[in-house]
Amino acid sequence: MKTAPNLLQLIPDIFFDALAYILPASLLFIGVMMISSSIGGRLVKAYLELGASFDRFIVVLLGFGIFYIIGQLLTHFSYDVILVPLRKLAAWRNNDHFTKSDIDWMADYTFIRHKDTTLGLEISKRYARTIMTRNNALVALLLIVISIVSNQWTASIASGILFLLFLHEAYGEQVFFSRYLLEVTKELRTMEPTPKEE
Repeated sequence: MKTAPNLLQLIPDIFFDALAYILPASLLFIGVMMISSSIGGRLVKAYLELGASFDRFIVVLLGFGIFYIIGQLLTHFSYDVILVPLRKLAAWRNNDHFTKSDIDWMADYTFIRHKDTTLGLEISKRYARTIMTRNNALVALLLIVISIVSNQWTASIASGILFLLFLHEAYGEQVFFSRYLLEVTKELRTMEPTPKEE
């Protein structure tokens, strides 16, 4: 019978959540603050005016919680806005290493986690990176829109460059993840003992 995971076992999952959700949300927050300097200035001033260190600590904790929720929303929308067009691009380029759906690799991922916990954590980290890169691409796209609405043309150009870089990275990360998962699964299946014939 399996026991409940302890705190040390949960640390990798917390790290992967931070990688996939909190970092892109933080990028969005920093970008909005830089583009809309008036909003950023007021937020920094309000934070510095908090007297007790405990109050600042609570604000930071609430901020991480808000970033986590925003990151989940970014993940939901980046699937349709970023990942689906990239899959169409991969199909147009006849790239078979770009998975057509998440169902294609979930069975292999489950198989790997049952066979080797360390490799399972490595796959989880790789998958978190694919989510992070596509979320970053969506964040850059949102910053382009915010920059144009705010008439910040320099920021819109910088956001456009970031969007292209993150989009290219998202494509590469997804292809690498699919190929890596496939090769690891093949290797583990070849190491399985063959059933003896009676």
